[in-house]
Amino acid sequence: MSTERKERRTVCLLTNWYPTPENPHFGLFFREQALALSDRFDFLVVHYTERIRKRPGQKDRIVPVRQEKNISEFAIEAVVPAWAALRERAAEGIFRGLRGEDGSVFAERSCRRERIKEKKLIRIFGEHFRDRIDLFYCVDAQREAADVQLLAGHFGKPYIVGEHGPVPWPGTVIPLRQKKAIEGAAAFLAISWDKVRQMEMQNIRLPKVVYVGNLVLEEHFPLRQQSRMNGRRERMFTEGTELKTLITVGAYSFYKNYDLFISVMNRLTELTEVPFRVMIVGYGANPGYAGNAAELEKKIRASRFADRAELIPSVPHEKMSEIYRQADAFVMTSIQEGQPVSALEAACSGLPVFSTRCGGVEDYVDESMGRIVGIREGEALALALRDFLEGKIAFDPAHLREQVVSRFGREAFSTNFMSVV
Repeated sequence: MSTERKERRTVCLLTNWYPTPENPHFGLFFREQALALSDRFDFLVVHYTERIRKRPGQKDRIVPVRQEKNISEFAIEAVVPAWAALRERAAEGIFRGLRGEDGSVFAERSCRRERIKEKKLIRIFGEHFRDRIDLFYCVDAQREAADVQLLAGHFGKPYIVGEHGPVPWPGTVIPLRQKKAIEGAAAFLAISWDKVRQMEMQNIRLPKVVYVGNLVLEEHFPLRQQSRMNGRRERMFTEGTELKTLITVGAYSFYKNYDLFISVMNRLTELTEVPFRVMIVGYGANPGYAGNAAELEKKIRASRFADRAELIPSVPHEKMSEIYRQADAFVMTSIQEGQPVSALEAACSGLPVFSTRCGGVEDYVDESMGRIVGIREGEALALALRDFLEGKIAFDPAHLREQVVSRFGREAFSTNFMSVV
């Protein structure tokens, strides 16, 4: 092992929340975080999946996925005996509704099935990765913490955990083994203070909390020019007032509460005579998470702002800066967020943020950066947007960018992560 190799620490990120060729948007920000940190660390990204044994002799496989910069990505395809899967399914049917000591639904995964997984993880990591890892890490602690705790304990390494999803995931209760694994971590990486609140509301005694936020790569989202006077924009002036564009970005899911967004835009057409445009972006970009895109399109066509709405179901992430340059303000009507990356990217581009109090945004959005209202306060959001359209409130794009970059930019995120390691 070279001296250089010894000096660089290797972080093992165990996750299934990561981009795939079929869905390049899925967990994209975790890949960006690893890339941003890869100048200082090596990353080993491992996905664990299970499949039912269909033929005798079928074995577990370790599949290299990709190698980029200092990131090595692998998929573990573990083979599970058919009897184990059938036994678990039967147990779920028999004991559905019964609850364990932690309140979770009994037999979410049978103990036998978990022991099979634990043995496979230890064996596979021991054979392929054990000498490469200095730290284990997961980003969905309520579902993955027990796995990193198992591996860290077996190989004598520390582990840290984070959480980006809603806590608990809808329709579930955090199992006791995951709760104990979270509490036993060396640190909990918080993307927002609201996420800390959600975790502690589950009676989880968090370990050392380190606020890292989410990452925005400021070089990818330059400050938009105040004067965007190309031919298209020039035609968008009415009586000397520039036609402003409101943008929302997000998958069509109940978390994003598009019904509230439509209601707010409908109300805005009644509140002001100032014309405006609406861009709805990315609502169909995340298969499996996004819902029926055609349903949203039908609702928009039936809305009062249909003639001023532009629907963009999917955009490659590298093109998003061009999208933000066409807008004047970012609008978000979500029920729940972690630390929404789209809002960070918009503010980094110089757009004020008008949002519901959905989590994360309240950590940095004050009245110099936008407006925050309650998650059901559509009228308040519409009134704030009216004031913006009519010029009663204004924002300094340079200030918006500076606030975001100083707290969530590449250097800030790297420093926060380094403080943990």
